Amino acid sequence: MNDENKSTLTENKKPKKYFTLSFDDGITQDLKIIEILKKYNVNCISFNVNTGLCGVSWDWVGPRIGHPEVRHDRLTQEQLESGIYKDYDVCVHTLHHPSLKQHDNNVAALREEVVGDAENICAFTGSMPVGMAWPGGDNEYTETTIRLILENTGIRFARGILSTHTYQLPTYFMQWQPTCSLCDPAVLELADAFVKAECTEDMIFYVWGHGYELDAFDLYGKLDALIEKMVNAGDVELVTNTEFYHLFKDKIPSWKEA
Repeated sequence: MNDENKSTLTENKKPKKYFTLSFDDGITQDLKIIEILKKYNVNCISFNVNTGLCGVSWDWVGPRIGHPEVRHDRLTQEQLESGIYKDYDVCVHTLHHPSLKQHDNNVAALREEVVGDAENICAFTGSMPVGMAWPGGDNEYTETTIRLILENTGIRFARGILSTHTYQLPTYFMQWQPTCSLCDPAVLELADAFVKAECTEDMIFYVWGHGYELDAFDLYGKLDALIEKMVNAGDVELVTNTEFYHLFKDKIPSWKEA
């Protein structure tokens, strides 16, 4: 995020449309995603990385989705430190991508996974993350997990994977669900409807995914078309997850009151 982008994100009383992206795991396909973003000179994305798995390849991912030729190779520590994500929002995905609910009775282990990742990210970006994406999705954490993270870390928002197919703002930032994934066959239809919708209240179109899915399902053209629609819409504010959180943190609670 640069200062110029930040300066345009001042709230006013007029409802706005917002668009944001979120991609997980910190893998080599992120480089192609960044090329598309640079084509349109936008940075409306949050990359969620596992810094405890730098350079690790998950050879089981391609076969599991029926595309054994597809690679899932995480960026190395040297690549992260080289500035690959310079000017982009980088958020927590934990050190090792565990099911976090397994640490509901072990605060030290939970904190290490979350804070350890955040501190590593801060070391190569210069910015301490306040957000994350839940590793493994919405079945891998509990309300206890959420409360422990809020009490023991600086994380204040977390993205799930349950598609809402709506443009509604989240009820709670710690259970922030996207509109849909990039793999969703309806993603461009949802984009068109979003652009055409009358903005009578704040709206957000939130698309998430994994870079390897773009290789597996030939989605680079779809991502390009999606970003082009948002850029050309004229009335859509392109933001990172973190920018949106800071805009609405006084209106949307992180979680339910204790």
